[in-house]
Amino acid sequence: MTKLELKIKRQEKNNKGITLIALVITIIVLLILAGISIATLTGENGVLTKANTAKVENEKATAKEKVQIAVMGSFGDDKKIDLGTLNKNLNQVEGIDKEKSNLPITSLPTTVVVDDYKITIGEKGQVTVEGENLETNDEQTLPSTADTKPFLPEGAQRVEGTDLDTGLVIKDKNQNEWVWVEVPKSIYNESTTSTNYTEIETAMQNYASNYRQSDYTDTFYSTDQHSFANETEYNDWKNSMLSSVFENGGFYIGRYEIGTDTARFASNNTLTTPLIQRDKYPYNFISCSQAQTLAKQLTVGGKTSSLMFGIQWDLVLKFIEEKGAKTQAELKSNSSSWGNYYKISFDVKRKQGFYTTSPTTSGSWNTTNNYTKPGSRILLTTGATDRNSVLGIYDLAGNVWEWTLERATSSNSLSAYRGGCLRRQWS
Repeated sequence: MTKLELKIKRQEKNNKGITLIALVITIIVLLILAGISIATLTGENGVLTKANTAKVENEKATAKEKVQIAVMGSFGDDKKIDLGTLNKNLNQVEGIDKEKSNLPITSLPTTVVVDDYKITIGEKGQVTVEGENLETNDEQTLPSTADTKPFLPEGAQRVEGTDLDTGLVIKDKNQNEWVWVEVPKSIYNESTTSTNYTEIETAMQNYASNYRQSDYTDTFYSTDQHSFANETEYNDWKNSMLSSVFENGGFYIGRYEIGTDTARFASNNTLTTPLIQRDKYPYNFISCSQAQTLAKQLTVGGKTSSLMFGIQWDLVLKFIEEKGAKTQAELKSNSSSWGNYYKISFDVKRKQGFYTTSPTTSGSWNTTNNYTKPGSRILLTTGATDRNSVLGIYDLAGNVWEWTLERATSSNSLSAYRGGCLRRQWS
């Protein structure tokens, strides 16, 4: 083989080696590019992810717009939303889930479901869709101070026009209404923590000492008392309450007495769904244990609900006094100026002001629009008159007694009740 032939052979061999290396490098580069392309498409900020987010946002906007159109066409000549027209318009909205939207709507604010998205309609027709920045929505923003920081359960709405000084009211997704009771965080020692239950309770008792019933105690007696299985369960429930009030600087109380859609005239009547809404029949003829079981059904948005402990009742009265809404005398000695009692007469101007002169006789409820409650035993429906409200809380005085989770050592039933009732006669 000549030198020329040998040189050519070597060049061919070298050329084959260079081709393989180039191929491997090309494959590696392609893999890298493929990885970049996949990340660009499917990553957190990828094209597909952004496209899907845009799709969801577009669907939300469309669902919101459908409700907005229905709401806009529901205002009457008085520039207020007519619920009858609103229900008619919402029934025609494409994609509305009528069952989940609880149609027909009876009050605002409320939440409807359109195309599987939750849309909230405020009292004045404000429309928001789930996931919107609630901090820019006045209806959703709750006022707070260093002493009290009200929380908003999931699905709940602030009732427009209410605040901490006049009674902050919220309406939950089941249309039940609640009022925030402020318990200042400044009443505790600086070293107190959320698990120092005894310290918390003692501070509360000292703060509201003027309203403590001497023979009432927040202690367990028996299962029949409040439906708790044992003393441990009772104390765990109470400690959870103490910790929550301490951390949040307050708690919610039902705006109205617990009511029902069906009037009860005897203790053996069917136990129906409990409601904290206006124009309902007061839930009477019920034991404390039954009342506690029903109260737990009002749990909403991951927050528990129950009858109040005695210290909570005391704190409600102290809250009213501290806000200057009522005097100690009006809260402790004579509540006839703002309660429903025997021999006290006052006007009831509510359009839906039902009443009965015989709460043990079926069919005695009256639907007169405007009337004067005579000086006799008259049981009113919940929230029948603004006269009997204070800081947004109705019928705290009179109408029917309110069970608490206290033990009444001087009572044969051993279960305590507060608030007075329509049978009480003020001297």
